[in-house]
Amino acid sequence: MKHKRLAAAVLAAALWLTGCGGAAAPAAPAGSGAASQSAADTVVQTAQKDRITEQFTLEKTIQLYEWGSAQKLTIHVPQLVCDGPDAAYLNDELAAMYAADFRQYEDSPEIEPQQDEWSPEIYINWDAYWYGDCVSLVMFRYDGGSDPGYSRGWCFDFATGKQVSVAEMLQRMGLDPDAVQQQMLREAMQTFDRRMAQGGYYEGLLSGGNLASMRMNTLENNQLDDLCLLLPEQNRLVLRGGCSSPAGSGWRQLDVEIPLQAADPQPQTVLTDTYGSASVQLEGTQGTITLRRTPETAAWDTDYGIRLEQDRTYPILGIYNEYIDLCIGELGASFHPVVYLLTRDGVVEYVDVLHCLMFGSALVCQDPIYIANQGVALERSGSEVNLRQEDGSVLELAPLTAEWNAQEIPSEAVGAFNDMSDNQFDWMDVESNGSVQMGVQDNNVFYQGYADYLGVVPEGMVLGVSTSETADGMPGITFVAAVKYDLYNETLSFTMIDGQNPFAEGKTQLQLIRCPDY
Repeated sequence: MKHKRLAAAVLAAALWLTGCGGAAAPAAPAGSGAASQSAADTVVQTAQKDRITEQFTLEKTIQLYEWGSAQKLTIHVPQLVCDGPDAAYLNDELAAMYAADFRQYEDSPEIEPQQDEWSPEIYINWDAYWYGDCVSLVMFRYDGGSDPGYSRGWCFDFATGKQVSVAEMLQRMGLDPDAVQQQMLREAMQTFDRRMAQGGYYEGLLSGGNLASMRMNTLENNQLDDLCLLLPEQNRLVLRGGCSSPAGSGWRQLDVEIPLQAADPQPQTVLTDTYGSASVQLEGTQGTITLRRTPETAAWDTDYGIRLEQDRTYPILGIYNEYIDLCIGELGASFHPVVYLLTRDGVVEYVDVLHCLMFGSALVCQDPIYIANQGVALERSGSEVNLRQEDGSVLELAPLTAEWNAQEIPSEAVGAFNDMSDNQFDWMDVESNGSVQMGVQDNNVFYQGYADYLGVVPEGMVLGVSTSETADGMPGITFVAAVKYDLYNETLSFTMIDGQNPFAEGKTQLQLIRCPDY
């Protein structure tokens, strides 16, 4: 899609605004501290500021308790000067989120500020970034301590009096929301992986599936509707999201700049490798693995119950980084291909082909091996792959791959869940060690088996499930599904990736309810 320059909206917009439905305003960030470029800009910014005022302001230092220390409060909560239900709802939401807890201190006596750098401070303020008649209102809150604070944003169109989504704002700027979404997810995941490799990772994150949960939260909470849209300068667009962290509140802010003008396409480096009956090709974040039917892959039918009828090419799911090298090696004695990927930041990721195929036909990139970092090249040594590091040392990857494969099931997917839709009762019980039990077809068919964690995709944490033959002689089933737990509604989103949905035939998505005993 052809991208429009932000400056075009500045030239085309009128200068005056008065309440909802007023004339269009230039696309310049007002209320955000941008300097005036002319007398006309000053008039426009004044008119824009008239559309947003403050509904609650509190700046004082108080003593919360008789024995407590000084508490500094700097609270500024805006409101939209506009009639209509959307504006009223947004104003009420802002009041409930940012003002309600502090109204009780309006009449509290002011105390002499203490010159103590450790005195707690609560700071809440806002910025407004304009694009024509639309404003992106960004709230920022800092509660003291080591956490850097967090932001939340809303977009509103004064011309229509309606709240608009970030995707709609991007479309008005001539951007493709889907392309921007993919860029945001890639940037967030790359930042998360880089920080973990630089010292954020520790061994305990593999237990309880904590690492998987953190990577999933980074993807889930960088969806467009959860982002703040900033226009810090006339021709700059920034989306504010974040990524998980093992420190503090578990979240760190992340700003990603989005080009407003389409750049000339740059040729992508194509990486390839072939080993035995497997080959891989990677171009950007689009990768495929091809398996040929040979005696060594035909042996999988007897050894693992995996039948490869003919040569087949599979897409690689769950890759988000930029890569500089790849190499195929083996894990174990028989032909067990593993595709290793080296990121631009020197961290190793991998696709355990045989492990994935035991659950169906979805090849998912496993979480990065953060302790296999500072890499400059991948080298095959015999049948296995080593990492050549910056200092010239060599790290064997097979033992680390086996360790990473042994991650526990993420805690969000552990427990008992049921589906009572379509007037029938189905259920699934998953334990942290991977043990799975299911009652399907209105609890008339009972399966037992195991589940393995395979990686993360935007739809959720990927589980491969394989069950044994039932007591009645029915064959077992295998499938791959992405699961995502909603803490507030206590439901598990279940999205099929490969195989047949055991709970609702023909459906790719459903919601499972967590049983109250868990």
